[in-house]
Amino acid sequence: MGHAREVDAARRRFLRHGRDDLPAGVVRPAVLASWERARAAGVDTGRLAAPFVGPGAPSAGAQRVADRVHVRDPDLDASVLVVDRDGVVLVRRDGDPALAEILDALHLVPGHGHGEHVVGTTAAAVALHEGEAVALEGPEHLHPALGALACAAAPVEPGDLAVVVARHVTDGAARDLPLVRALAREIADEDAAGRRGRILAVHDALAALAAEGAAWVVATDGDDLVLGAGARRLPPADQQVLADLALAGLALDRPAELYRIDLPSGVGAEVTVREIRHDDRLVGCAVGGGPAVDEQGRQEAEARRRQGSHVAPTSRRDFAADMRGAERAHAEARVRANRDLLTPSLRARQELAANLGQRRHQVLVGEAGVGKRTLAAEQFGRLHRDGTVTVVAADTADAPEPLERLVHRPPARPQLVVLRGLQGVTPLSARRLDEQLRLLLARSSHAVVVACLDTTSVDASRPYGLLLRHFHETVRIPALRHRADELADIALSVLRSIGGGRSLRLSHQVIRVLEGYAWPGNINELEDVLRYVVARKPVGVIQAPDLPALCFTSRPRLSMLETAQADAIIQALYEARGNRYQAAAMLGIARSSLYRKIDAFGISYIA
Repeated sequence: MGHAREVDAARRRFLRHGRDDLPAGVVRPAVLASWERARAAGVDTGRLAAPFVGPGAPSAGAQRVADRVHVRDPDLDASVLVVDRDGVVLVRRDGDPALAEILDALHLVPGHGHGEHVVGTTAAAVALHEGEAVALEGPEHLHPALGALACAAAPVEPGDLAVVVARHVTDGAARDLPLVRALAREIADEDAAGRRGRILAVHDALAALAAEGAAWVVATDGDDLVLGAGARRLPPADQQVLADLALAGLALDRPAELYRIDLPSGVGAEVTVREIRHDDRLVGCAVGGGPAVDEQGRQEAEARRRQGSHVAPTSRRDFAADMRGAERAHAEARVRANRDLLTPSLRARQELAANLGQRRHQVLVGEAGVGKRTLAAEQFGRLHRDGTVTVVAADTADAPEPLERLVHRPPARPQLVVLRGLQGVTPLSARRLDEQLRLLLARSSHAVVVACLDTTSVDASRPYGLLLRHFHETVRIPALRHRADELADIALSVLRSIGGGRSLRLSHQVIRVLEGYAWPGNINELEDVLRYVVARKPVGVIQAPDLPALCFTSRPRLSMLETAQADAIIQALYEARGNRYQAAAMLGIARSSLYRKIDAFGISYIA
């Protein structure tokens, strides 16, 4: 305790006067160096500012090792955390409920950033900087709020993660050094084995498609792209289309699907998108295909081969074939157009995933609260499991500071920079952001920038118009009222995130009520509604009477998009003589989606 008091006194003196008058030998050199880095970064020790930067993408090895710790040692009354190089908490497993409450109060929870430049000295920051296991106790943490903890941390090779064992300060941390070293080696071994397994799985999927007769095969694990011999002979534009399909399939986590597409070179193609799994996890996506087969042409070619090239086709010529082919092409084009009209969110996710895969900077445009930032972080995490996400509030005065830190320390691995609140940027902030973005994009090829614009249209005359030159694409994210097909899944996802592991389900009647509401506040309003319900119903099936009264207000008149969707459905039902199975096929959507939209739009039966 005497040494702890001396360190606390040295910390207070350092905060007032720097390192000039510190007594020798009281503070370890590695800890003192961390104090100086935190002071230079302008850490506010008056309050603990651990911002939420979005859920990271922990490695499978880190998750498995963290899950096994308390199973192997049920008496371990400590918490185990995995933190990335930027200080973002990726995984946390608790062994003591009282300690867990302290960590919650300090925002040491997954998704929050505890970097050295944000909260000051931590065991993870020192361990990653020094490259060896360290223990920090009480006042050795520069921030007073962290003085209640004693933490041991060790870097995980190749040095992008750190594993931390946290206890209360009275328990000490030095005894946990052997444990964190062992956990770090275990995570490194698990990740190395996982990387080998993913590489083998990707190559096995590539070989399997080639063995099935695919002329072109492309596979990706999100970081690397592998082309088969046939695909390498295609023009670069055609290769890019196949690569985009593989990346979009990986980001959207879709099962095997068969597509008929037109390549930029003019060749019609039939391709299959197939997921690649390893250890029951999606690790990649493979695309196999070849030129679209013209059955009639193949038969005629075979007839010529058997009878001689001078012999005409043996079958009677069908003069209406060209007309039917044109009708079929027109029907397929109509299905594609209807699919884009009726599922705008799927189209937005596909565009976002493809742009992130190509590391093209983009602006996400949509109403406030539609989940633009969450969607970008989610798709980026699926594409780059080792990537990190930095969220910058563009509408604040200190918005350029996170970008300045990235400029001075360019990321060495995939980095997503999310500029939120772009519509509120001031002219002065816009100029500073423009300068920092220019420097960042010039110095780092690993950074991808996504700007979130809470508006329905882009106005280049606003202050943020100065920043638009840095972006390649604009992707429109539809409002929640236009995503009736996904509303049930979105509501269940939100319910799981706020339910605290409790057994809660949504009844069919509740889903129908939610689909009939306009949701002017989008996903933020949906979260508020479900929090209201969870606070009043701890477990069980949520029924319609459990919802607040506002959910039962009638939907306003249809918007332009909803009117166009309703017109397309009515036309399809009319042409199909009321047959909903045929109408769904004509529209290119599932029958369940058609039924939900018919109910949502109030379309009466058409016979």
